[in-house]
Amino acid sequence: MIMKKRWSGVGRGLIRLRGRSRCLGLLLVLVVFSGGGVYAQANDEILRRIDELQQQIKSQQAMIDELRKMQEAQAQQQQQVSEKAREEVQAAVKEAKDELAKSNAPLVALRKGIEGLDITGDLRLRYENVTRDVDSGDDVREKSRFRHRVRLGGVWKNPSEDWEIGLGLEAGSSDGTSANQSWNKNSTWESGSVYLDYAYAKHRFGDSGLSLTLGQHKNPWKCSMLTYDSDLRPTGATLAYDQDALFASIGAYNLRGDSKVTGSGDQSLANMYGGQIGMKFKGDNLKGLLAMGFHYYDDETGEYQLAAEDYNYQIGSLYGEIGGKAGAVDLKAVGEFAMNFDADNDFSQGAARGRASADPAKYKAEDNDMAWLLGFQAKYGKVVAKYSYAYIEGDSVPWFMSDSDFGAGVKTGGSVNVQGHVLGLSYDLSKNLSLGATMMLTELIEPADGNDDDGTLYQLDISYKF
Repeated sequence: MIMKKRWSGVGRGLIRLRGRSRCLGLLLVLVVFSGGGVYAQANDEILRRIDELQQQIKSQQAMIDELRKMQEAQAQQQQQVSEKAREEVQAAVKEAKDELAKSNAPLVALRKGIEGLDITGDLRLRYENVTRDVDSGDDVREKSRFRHRVRLGGVWKNPSEDWEIGLGLEAGSSDGTSANQSWNKNSTWESGSVYLDYAYAKHRFGDSGLSLTLGQHKNPWKCSMLTYDSDLRPTGATLAYDQDALFASIGAYNLRGDSKVTGSGDQSLANMYGGQIGMKFKGDNLKGLLAMGFHYYDDETGEYQLAAEDYNYQIGSLYGEIGGKAGAVDLKAVGEFAMNFDADNDFSQGAARGRASADPAKYKAEDNDMAWLLGFQAKYGKVVAKYSYAYIEGDSVPWFMSDSDFGAGVKTGGSVNVQGHVLGLSYDLSKNLSLGATMMLTELIEPADGNDDDGTLYQLDISYKF
């Protein structure tokens, strides 16, 4: 009985449980079907929103593209404006330059094919003092003066024809061995004179190293003050060669003309013919050259310059220089030897121009026919120091060719029959401006009786080169 009741209770429980399971399954089915509808509704909403966003992006991209096009158009327009403004500025600058060029047009118009004029020159102001100790007593004679030298010249070139034309003027003296002019020699604040310094035409024969110069031109020879004054400008023709290590020159030059020979009515030309040949070398720290020359003066030269029919000059010379560096100092040595092979005892230049004795027993031309010079130079920075010793016998070189200052202290007519020291010091204040001082201590080599003088010459210079 009891067992029956228990089973019936369990059965009823199972029946209840099954009933509840059916309800739960039905509920799950309802939930699933109802959830699927909600999900479908949410998906449609998302798709709609995505579509709206895509439309917004397309609209914004279109706006961006439009803005980019506007920016590019604006940049192109600005570039066009800038180019136009630049062209206008360039045109204005060119117009201004053209107007300036017209206002600064050269006074001398050069023909086509001729290069512009290269101007060169220098201005030198000098104070000079000469003291001469006269042998015939305790008398000391002194002379002081101010002098100037102004030189201005230029060169025109025609590269297509390998010609150049040189023309130079100087405000100084007509003396060939001195371009200096003394201040106020004849009157107070007198005006100076202007002379021709050089006028020449020079032709170069391509790249051969050969050239021909015609007219009055600068000294073509390697030399020192021993044989030629630095102010001399030979008049004639020079054929020169200079290439690599070899150089040479040969020429014919007029010395006097268009005037009467001293003591006669003859107006023949006096000429000189000469040549020089040499070699040069250049190393890393050493360079130099050696040259040998010969100059022949015709018979009329002695007649013009010495009023002597039987006197002539045949000058052989040997010149050399060598230079190099010693640390920061540039060093240079110079030497020259000259001899007159035509000195003749029948006449004495030393007696006529060098204050030597006219007595043949005391002075013979053939025994006084040599000259030599040794010189040294040192340059350190802006300072240059020079020293040289020269020995010029009375009949060794033409009196009208050697340095005009060297014999001034002993008052010779040209620097012959003179020996002495030359000391110089200069300082470059700038690239073109310099100060210089020179002292020459000289005496006669073979003085005549009562002429055993010695002299000192001082020079203070300020020079500007351009």
